[in-house]
Amino acid sequence: MLLHPLAPDVKCPACGAALAFIRVRGYGDLYECSGGPCRCHVMHYRNKAIKTCGWALLYNYGSLGVWVACGERLTEKE
Repeated sequence: MLLHPLAPDVKCPACGAALAFIRVRGYGDLYECSGGPCRCHVMHYRNKAIKTCGWALLYNYGSLGVWVACGERLTEKE
């Protein structure tokens, strides 16, 4: 792992299942939904602009979703 492990309360944004570490990918750590049917990928990386780590959903076509700082939660509006 490049960064610290994600907190256990960080769940899959699509189905709410737990996330499991898969491998280091480029500039961050790749996690996958471990219990749900969706098999979503989440990238845990450091935001270079504000020098803080966080996570974002990794879409199938390669782009990243909304970045959330570690320790923060998504609100229903996002």
